[in-house]
Amino acid sequence: MKIQLLSALFLGSALAIGGCAADTSDNNGEQQASEEELTASAAKLVGAFQDAAGSARPPTFRGLVFKSDGTFFADIDTGIRCVRAPCPSEQKISGKYTATKTYVHLNQGVGAEASSFYGRYSYSLTTKKLSLSRSDWSGWTNTMSPEISYCVEAADCGGQSIIHPMCVGHFDCASNTCAYKCGIAVTPIWSADSTKLVAQNAGGGFVRPGPAGSTCATGQSKYTLDVANSSVAWEECNWNDLGLPLHTTTGTKVLSAADMKSVDKAMNAVTISKGDICGADKPYLSLKVSSPAGDKTYNDSFYSCQGGNKVYVDNIDAVFGALRDAAH
Repeated sequence: MKIQLLSALFLGSALAIGGCAADTSDNNGEQQASEEELTASAAKLVGAFQDAAGSARPPTFRGLVFKSDGTFFADIDTGIRCVRAPCPSEQKISGKYTATKTYVHLNQGVGAEASSFYGRYSYSLTTKKLSLSRSDWSGWTNTMSPEISYCVEAADCGGQSIIHPMCVGHFDCASNTCAYKCGIAVTPIWSADSTKLVAQNAGGGFVRPGPAGSTCATGQSKYTLDVANSSVAWEECNWNDLGLPLHTTTGTKVLSAADMKSVDKAMNAVTISKGDICGADKPYLSLKVSSPAGDKTYNDSFYSCQGGNKVYVDNIDAVFGALRDAAH
């Protein structure tokens, strides 16, 4: 991968991140600081800060949040610009922090990816700005403005001690700012972070059983959509009108943008059912949606009266139609 760096600041030895010895000029002062002094210094930093536009050339902290529980997270513009992906232009770090009156340590969290942005920074804090510098990054400074909150996603908002109405609700993140809304958040069935869809038709229902020797049920099918690769793998019971035994056939196909759009449209129309239908003689349909949060299974509302711990949805048939058309 060819990489174009934004500026000589990032290229030069003056900012050889990770290549210089750590600053130890104030170690004795830190070791001598009392627990009360350390706690008080850390408490003064609690809050959210966002890069003041144009305050420094990258690498810069786009946003930095110090939480009251002693943890922090930060989003960083590394200054790296690439000709082709993947490109590490942005990085997120998190962990615990400690502070004296003049220095703050950003310590790598358990399980967090290693980064040269962890380490010790000298800082100055006023009501209008937080300024950071490092003696091992010659000439580097980063000035940030205090904000009510900072986020890239809603999950960033917890623990920022944000004042909000005393109601059951949830945070949203818009324009890097946390907003609290009363009411339970409704998680969409099909979202931008969905990674896989498995649509399964158990077959059967009000149809004639397959001829003797059949190894699958009439109508039985399964479609597995890999979102990242825009591909679908399919398994179908090969119905025929010649009275021959039914057997499963399989195949895969890379979908066009139009095919993916059709599947997206069908999935976006799927909604949680509020009915209580006691249907009969229809193949049992189900969807399993995978995302970084895990797998969730949704069942055809045609059989919603069965209850249990299952989640039932409307408009499921259109998904199978879209996948079947896309596969063939």
